[in-house]
Amino acid sequence: MELNLMRLATEKQEANEEVALVTVISCDGIKNLSPGVMILVDRNGELLCGSFGGGIFEENAKKEAKVCIHRGLSRKALINSDDTKAEIFVNSFSNKDKLIIVGAGTFALNIYRFAKILGYSITIIDNRPEMLTKERFPQADTLLLGDIVETLSSCEITKDTFVVVSTHHHEFDESVLKAVISSPARYLGVIGNVRRVAGYFDNLRALNIPEELINNVHSPIGLDLGGRKTAEIALAVVAEMQAVKYGHSGGFSH
Repeated sequence: MELNLMRLATEKQEANEEVALVTVISCDGIKNLSPGVMILVDRNGELLCGSFGGGIFEENAKKEAKVCIHRGLSRKALINSDDTKAEIFVNSFSNKDKLIIVGAGTFALNIYRFAKILGYSITIIDNRPEMLTKERFPQADTLLLGDIVETLSSCEITKDTFVVVSTHHHEFDESVLKAVISSPARYLGVIGNVRRVAGYFDNLRALNIPEELINNVHSPIGLDLGGRKTAEIALAVVAEMQAVKYGHSGGFSH
């Protein structure tokens, strides 16, 4: 059973599916359950493999696994039900949101710093070797040096991908937009003043790009937090990305 469970867990991870492996650490008063017993749970809280014998304890364990998957956590949890209690460890395998930053300037550096704190898997693309260095972006997952549009076109972009466009002197911003505007990216934002970006949009319309796709581009980029410093704008952008991720408007919470 454990071999099948671990094999299934591996298959789910390779398929980029979110699951949690739940292991009993200690238990008291629960029949036919002992430390080391495991179950595998999907992101909806459904049991995929293994058993804790059913009942309230198993249901509560599945609920805890679902919470951990959605929050990207792995942790211990104490579960009490009736006269029984048990300690479990939930090891969640959650997909990281993927961020592609096109450009490696100061704005990109600040985006990278904020996004890394939030756990994004970050790819940075630029054509300037002196800017795109591991010393400058030590925690970036991938640094891609080369022709910006060609390199970006080789990247996999899914519904879990966020793309922020900020090339040097805006030289390649419009070309990048053309390359990714039809992609399934969850978020596509481009830095630049209103007049410049409006020009990009006019050129996209001339290429018969649907208005619906153009409207999906975030520009002016970022939530209106009031700041004008580079780091403040970067914070506003990452805040907007989070609002899009969770389907919120990004307004005040009160």
